Amino acid sequence: MTQIFKILFSIITIVLASGQSFAQQGLEGIIVEKYYISTNEDNAHPELSGELTPGSITYRIYVDLKPGYTFQMAYGAPNHELFIKSTDLFYNHLEYGAEYPNRIPLRTYPRNTTRLDSWLSAGGAGENQIGVLKSEDDTLNVLKTSGQYLKNDSKKMGLSLDVVDGLRDQYNQTFPTFYQMDSTIKGLGSITNTNTISINNGAWASMGKGVQGADSLSNKVLIAQLTTHGELSYQLNLLIGTPEGKSEKYVAHDPVEGEFTHPDLFLKRIK
Repeated sequence: MTQIFKILFSIITIVLASGQSFAQQGLEGIIVEKYYISTNEDNAHPELSGELTPGSITYRIYVDLKPGYTFQMAYGAPNHELFIKSTDLFYNHLEYGAEYPNRIPLRTYPRNTTRLDSWLSAGGAGENQIGVLKSEDDTLNVLKTSGQYLKNDSKKMGLSLDVVDGLRDQYNQTFPTFYQMDSTIKGLGSITNTNTISINNGAWASMGKGVQGADSLSNKVLIAQLTTHGELSYQLNLLIGTPEGKSEKYVAHDPVEGEFTHPDLFLKRIK
C-alpha cells in the first residue's frame, strides 16, 4: 500500500471513530440502469470504434443517496474485495476509450459508439457532462448520434437515446482520483480489454467533501459505466459523506463496528 493510500485510510478511520452515532443511514441503494442495447448497425465500422457484439448492454451503476449526502469513495480492502465482473469482455472504444469519462471530448459523442465506452466515474459521464438516469432526464438538448448509430428503441432498455441522453451540462466537474489501481484500470483503456475490475487494496474517489447527483434531492451519483455482451455481477464497498461533515462506511458483507451494509451492494448476476 502506498503512503498516500495509508494516509487516506487513516483519515477514514479517524472520521468513523469520531462519528459512530449516526442519526440515519444515507445509502438508499444501488441502481443499475440499462442505458443502451447495441445493434448490428452499431458494429458497422469496428475498425473505427472497436468490435461491439450486437446485443451488448451498456449498464450504468448509480449510488442512490439521501439528500445532503455525498459519494466519497468506492474501495476494496484485504477483507472487503470490490469487484465488477462480466462473463464477456467490457467494450472499450478503439479511438476515444478512456478509464474515466471526463477525458472523453464531448465533440466525439455524436460519432459512432463513443458514448458506450466502459469507465469508472465520480458523477461524470463525459467532458463537462454529469450522468443522470434516463428516467429522470429531460428531452431538452438531446445529443444525437450520426447515421444509424445508437438508434435502438427497444423497450428492454427503457427510453431511447434519441429521446433522452442521460447527460446534463456541468462545467465544474469532479474528476475521479485513483489509488492503487494502475494495473486494474488499464483494462478500460482504448487498446486493452478486461472482463474484471477487482480491488483488494485501492479505491476511486471524489476528493474533498465528495460529490452529489445532478438533482440534489433525488441524489443519484453515477460511479461506473460498463458495456458487455456477458452477464454482469458486482460487489461494492462505499464511503459516503453525511450532511454534518462526517462519513459512513458501507461494505458488501460481514460489517464490523463502524460499518454498515446494504443488500444492493452485491449483485450476483444480471443480463
